[in-house]
Amino acid sequence: MHNVVIFPIIFFFLNTSPALQINLQDYESAGTEIYFIKQRWHTAIVFNTADINPLHFPIVKNFSNYKMIDIGWGDEEFYQYPDFDWELAFKALFYPTPSTLRIEGISISKELYFDVSEIVVKLNVNADQLREILKFINNTFYRDENGEKVLSSKGGGQIIFYAAKGKYHLFNTCNTWLARCLNNAGLQFETDIILTEQLFNELAEIGEVIKAGR
Repeated sequence: MHNVVIFPIIFFFLNTSPALQINLQDYESAGTEIYFIKQRWHTAIVFNTADINPLHFPIVKNFSNYKMIDIGWGDEEFYQYPDFDWELAFKALFYPTPSTLRIEGISISKELYFDVSEIVVKLNVNADQLREILKFINNTFYRDENGEKVLSSKGGGQIIFYAAKGKYHLFNTCNTWLARCLNNAGLQFETDIILTEQLFNELAEIGEVIKAGR
């Protein structure tokens, strides 16, 4: 158990290939490390790509050349804007707006990626919990009438935005989404979390703080 760390709130509520041969036993380890990071207003869950079973999260096949994938949920317009825009931020918070899933392939080392993050918490999950987390994320994708994921845009590098389910607003933020994700995996998270401070204080209670806020 780690002491609760009080983290700063930045921008208050806003933060968000070839076929593989699959051996199920490769993914059924007793414990898997996942990570939660904050970079400016971006809050996300990070996985080691090698830990993800493509049967449970098929889109990982598109990122097989990357060491890690970073996944976040947020306001569709604000999240895809290349910089911070106060008008878009206000709209995202105070009006229910369409949402997006942001997936980024990370090619640099884990240490370097954590170095450019403001907050990092590591959490160990078992195989069942990992499957439920991936199932929750997979169910967040909005799908068309053919059941296909809907591409929203591609950002710089290997960043892909997909249309997502749910409306983003003051009481349904990227932090709420992550809390709901963990709660669905049986980790008993409060699902009304909206502040980054709340989310990472809760994570610090059950995980290991790798890096605290600057």
